[in-house]
Amino acid sequence: MRSFFWLALLITLAFAGVNWYTKTVGVCPVPLYYSLGTIDERFSISKEELKVVSLAAEELWEKAIGDENLFVYDETSEFKINFIYDERQKMASTEEEWRIRLDEQQTKHEELLLLIKELGDRYQIEEASYINKRKEYESMLSSYNARVEQFNQEGGVSKEVYSALQVEAKELNTKQQEIISLEESINDLADTINQYGESGNQNIADYNAEVLEYNKTFGTLETFTQGDYGRERINIYKFADTKELQHVIAHEFGHALGIPHVEGEQSVMYYLMTERDSSLSEQDIAALKAVCGNSQTFGSRLRKVIRDVLTRLNLN
Repeated sequence: MRSFFWLALLITLAFAGVNWYTKTVGVCPVPLYYSLGTIDERFSISKEELKVVSLAAEELWEKAIGDENLFVYDETSEFKINFIYDERQKMASTEEEWRIRLDEQQTKHEELLLLIKELGDRYQIEEASYINKRKEYESMLSSYNARVEQFNQEGGVSKEVYSALQVEAKELNTKQQEIISLEESINDLADTINQYGESGNQNIADYNAEVLEYNKTFGTLETFTQGDYGRERINIYKFADTKELQHVIAHEFGHALGIPHVEGEQSVMYYLMTERDSSLSEQDIAALKAVCGNSQTFGSRLRKVIRDVLTRLNLN
């Protein structure tokens, strides 16, 4: 009878222990050994680059808690970071291509504005030159006509004076042709500026319309779906560049430590994907310390011993 009692007690304790470990196994399972698993080649990023980004992501958390080894990259680890290409990454690629196209359009528009400014400056210089030359010509022509009128009233001029007047008339004609040519050049320049201006107005209208469409398509914040965490793996589905990828891996590393979503748009563990600096927020650090700050407690040490044993037995 006594043997039955002790056996029942042991079974109860064992059941309670298994239940306790199952419920708390995800609480700061450090050090977390991980490796890179499936990498879809359509991401166009090498395993070496992914490893560098993963190490940078783990460093965010480790520095915040005093350089403790929270994560260890180990090629033999069964815990994998997989890179699964699906519709989300297709959309990310489309967004990046669209953003590049918008940047190119903006650059071309700025170049066009610069060209219009340069042509406008040139127009002002040529217009000022034209006005001065026309005034000079009109003054010379008025003087010439007055003298001719005076000579006619006086009954004529000598051959020498007549020859001088003929030379002066040719000079006036030459200046007149120069002024006409300069006026045509200025008018052509004005037409060119107007054409570029109309083109620029159309370009900016098209650009604004495309920006509006881009914002409708990609401008809203979305729930964090770039990756997800499972007990034996992290899957990454979407990233625009290595900076965003570091954020995504760091976010999933946080879940792997047992950290839930936290408040603050600048937080790594915020539930929405936002543009942010590559650092932990105060909310991230507080959540990390709440989960992993008491690594020397009996429960933490016991979980670590059990994990190590199960790992050796390939049961965890």
